[in-house]
Amino acid sequence: MALVALAAVMLGFSGLASPAVADVAPTVCGPWLKALDLPSEKIHSGGEAQGVVRVSCPSPVPLVVAMTSADTSWVSVPDSVVVPAGATEAPFPIRTHQPDYMNGDLTVELTAKLRGGTLTQPVTLQPGLRFLAFGGSPSAYSGDSVFLDIGLNGTAPKGGMVISMESDNPALKLPASITIPSGTLGIAGSLAQSTRIPADADVTVTAKLPGQSLSATIKLLAWNYDPGDWGFTGPPETFGGTYYNMSLNLPNPVPHGGITVTFSSDNPKLQSPPSPRQYMEGDAGTSQVQVSMPSDIDGDVTITANIEGVGTRSHTVRVHPGLVGFDVEPWLVTGGQPFVATVRLGTATSVPITVQLESSDPVVQLPAEVTIPAGQSEATFQGTTSEVSDFAAPTLTARLPDGSIWETTMFLDVAS
Repeated sequence: MALVALAAVMLGFSGLASPAVADVAPTVCGPWLKALDLPSEKIHSGGEAQGVVRVSCPSPVPLVVAMTSADTSWVSVPDSVVVPAGATEAPFPIRTHQPDYMNGDLTVELTAKLRGGTLTQPVTLQPGLRFLAFGGSPSAYSGDSVFLDIGLNGTAPKGGMVISMESDNPALKLPASITIPSGTLGIAGSLAQSTRIPADADVTVTAKLPGQSLSATIKLLAWNYDPGDWGFTGPPETFGGTYYNMSLNLPNPVPHGGITVTFSSDNPKLQSPPSPRQYMEGDAGTSQVQVSMPSDIDGDVTITANIEGVGTRSHTVRVHPGLVGFDVEPWLVTGGQPFVATVRLGTATSVPITVQLESSDPVVQLPAEVTIPAGQSEATFQGTTSEVSDFAAPTLTARLPDGSIWETTMFLDVAS
């Protein structure tokens, strides 16, 4: 003992510390399976999901957890899942399949094993996307509606099944979602609309459910139309308050799908240009387009025809104000007495307009014509009448140079 004490003293003097007492070794965890977490919501068959295995504590070495499925034809999992050293959990993929059609929901049990410990949990499948097709047609003309056929591998549940839809090309427009009605296996019809494109294009359509998607590709065929030297013309001038007749000439026949011609105007007073006109496949030649001109326009009006995917043609016409009234004062005149009348335009005219005047009965005498001066919208004149032996109601007519008319009735009474 004296030698030991002496040695300790000598080590102290030499500057070397004596060894410390060793710490107590930590207790080593023996990891065991703590949980097998599977999706609580139903999985669409044919889709994918994720599960997680959890162990009770971290291990200094990786842990291999064996995995099995009770029915690998419907649900498959990896043969094993590795929980990394120092971790307590690891995710794993769950893949589902469609070996057949489902009659309602289907439950499949999954099992995890580690060192003799076993955990089993179920996953529940519901119908998933089975197919997405275009009615057996690999292509469609752009501009046409496109037939879609979407099917499940089982009937849709109560409330229906909502499927999200996407297109990778704006030339094919889809609804944001399509609902397969409850109790049905799918839905089919002209569910997409394409727009015309000048060159062929492949378009991929994708249908999506949570954890699952299906895609299919269709070729949109180019739509082109060369109408030739087409034209949109009309007379150089017209009067308001009438129909202005124009001509649309298409030398070359209209191709597949027909065309829509729309019309517009640069004058805000022309609030109702012609409605769109439809021309069917094979149509060609000249057709009449009527434009209802308001009475209150004085000036140039440009009207434009537009053929989708082709272009436009425009025509400018000089429009004069139209008749909006033919007033007689007084409205009841004793035969043989004079009267005053006024013809009115929809707006002031920038050039003089001569109005022809007529009476249906010679008992009323009118000047042959009256001129509405530039800058004015009306003109007043005097007329005369002859005595009548019976009550009379002649028609007075005001006529513009284009032949448009305004009529009014005048009443003549017998002199007392």
